[in-house]
Amino acid sequence: MSDYTRLQSAPETSMLTLDPGLPTVPPRAADSFDANARSMAGRVSQLMARHPDLDAFLGGLPFRLIESNHRNHAAFMSEVLRTNNLDLLVDTLPWAYFAYTNQCVSVDYFAAELEIWVQVIGEFLPEEDAEAILPIYRWMLRVHPETVEAAAHYRSEPALVSADHAAVYVEILERLIAGDHPAVIEHCRSLLHGGMTFSHLLQSIFYPAMVEIGVRWEQGRLSVALEHQATAMVYRILSALYYEQPFPSAGRGRALVASVADEFHELGAWMVTTCLDLDGWDVTYLPRDCTLEQVVAAAVERPPAFVALSVGLPSHVQSARETVSALREALGPASSTKILVGGRAFVTTPSLVESVGADLFLADCEAAVVWARTLEAS
Repeated sequence: MSDYTRLQSAPETSMLTLDPGLPTVPPRAADSFDANARSMAGRVSQLMARHPDLDAFLGGLPFRLIESNHRNHAAFMSEVLRTNNLDLLVDTLPWAYFAYTNQCVSVDYFAAELEIWVQVIGEFLPEEDAEAILPIYRWMLRVHPETVEAAAHYRSEPALVSADHAAVYVEILERLIAGDHPAVIEHCRSLLHGGMTFSHLLQSIFYPAMVEIGVRWEQGRLSVALEHQATAMVYRILSALYYEQPFPSAGRGRALVASVADEFHELGAWMVTTCLDLDGWDVTYLPRDCTLEQVVAAAVERPPAFVALSVGLPSHVQSARETVSALREALGPASSTKILVGGRAFVTTPSLVESVGADLFLADCEAAVVWARTLEAS
């Protein structure tokens, strides 16, 4: 029997069919899209705000929900076009429909949005660049009915949990959602007193719990407010438990941990930081949405043995590329500093790892601790 169990049935597969005739987007056109992405997203929001069917699309939901989607779409498509990774687009479209329609956004909104994107791309980009990109948008419009069907059969990836801890995991998860802070603390202390390490508690209990909470939001079973409430409670609980752990006296060396620019999902970076800290590393932790310049300045001021960059969304992978490149240039060819990447973006889409140019991808905080121990203290 496997040591792990899934707490839901395995996800169903419902793939779109990619048009083999879609052209490869040249780098020039991809760069043109990326340079105008924010402005185009703003224009799409302006036009959508005047759409005669807007109220029907939203059904009483706040406009900022789809306004945020336009920005995310622009960043995501920049990644797709830059890497010509159309498989990523095929995999992600049903998820986007699934997640937003479960928040009660009408499926008709997506067709209207894509029509507006076609218009805006034609307005903002040079004709040659627009014509290189628009076939992909026209394909998305053609397969809109198929995407609606794929979304209806979509199942979010379920959490993978050790069978040994499945029962207590479920209890902690439900207490987190209920906002029962004392009960979660009690369960965690029991696990730690029973011999579980702090890093294993984070990886085997809290990581899958946060994935599951995100899945329930996608399914429309949790509101954004409850999702944010649970995340805030996780920080409070883990911070309290963190300061109850024994701190090593000897240092292994310096490390720098940061989320990339525009990345607001920072729990993964925080988990890596605390685990390295408790393992004897002198860690500089930069908070969420740090600029590239801040990350580079911190690395140059106190050169670390390694830099760990966290990326939660595929749309932020380009920020990781730029940060890796800037770090290498600033530290120089003689630098021994290793650059690592991790985060949900790479866990769910491993094909993105190679294009970033980092020295190593590590999937979780326990793996980071094990790998870091192989380095000589610096």
